Amino acid sequence: MPPDEHIHIISAGENIPIAYPAIFRMLPSITSTYVIADSDVYDLTPNAEIDRKHLATRKAVDAAKEISASLSIPFSRETVFSPVYPSVLTILTKIYRGHPGARFTFDLSGGSKELCLALFAFAPWLGGEVYAAFEGKTPRSVPLPDQPVRDVMENPNYQTILAVLIRKNKAVKGVSDMPWVTRPYLYSQVWPYYTRSRTRKPKPGDPVANYHKGRKPAQNLSQATFSSFTANLRRAGLMEERLDEKNRKEKVYRVTEKGDMAFRFYADPATSSNVKMVLEDQ
Repeated sequence: MPPDEHIHIISAGENIPIAYPAIFRMLPSITSTYVIADSDVYDLTPNAEIDRKHLATRKAVDAAKEISASLSIPFSRETVFSPVYPSVLTILTKIYRGHPGARFTFDLSGGSKELCLALFAFAPWLGGEVYAAFEGKTPRSVPLPDQPVRDVMENPNYQTILAVLIRKNKAVKGVSDMPWVTRPYLYSQVWPYYTRSRTRKPKPGDPVANYHKGRKPAQNLSQATFSSFTANLRRAGLMEERLDEKNRKEKVYRVTEKGDMAFRFYADPATSSNVKMVLEDQ
């Protein structure tokens, strides 16, 4: 990542040529710009008024590209297809992984309601700052609540736990709900990949043999530490916990939609060998 990288993301609308220069006066640190446009902006329709608006938006995107070129700032255009929500998620995931650790800002002054709502919903996941021009005025900051998810996901053990739950979900065919996983199963799958910052002497009852594919963890994972991991993930809203319907003495877990989203943004198999190995192990 280049030092002080600042990615600016714009929802495509007719007023980009006005809002974009105004944003630069507020955010002179921008180093790269992405404009995200609805796919129908580039389609022809039998409605002359809609075609006029689409043409105006296309010209606005071209004008923003020229502004970026004059400032020697890289410029990219991404197209969102229906359904908008997952399409925006895919695009932002790609952008985020291409610029890890960058500052992200969003200008939601233009574009369709569906596009702006999706971008607004995902902005906190990138630690993004949101701006918008209300009633045609200069863009201004839109306050967002703090999101502790990024800090939680910095722990590689949490990434491993979510990877096991998500892998299990992919293995279940024709089921819409996330499947529940028993505690013994989850522990047995996480233990081989456990990483610890401080050493600990093995205690009686700790696993000592049958390492996963011959891979021995740096230190044994205690049941108490594992319980703290699951509790923290549950408090962050990234996984659910309940008693097993078949065995009321045993806990079961499953990933939440929020957990799946956190995994998409903060657990990249391309950069984490543990995550990659967990997902590939069936």
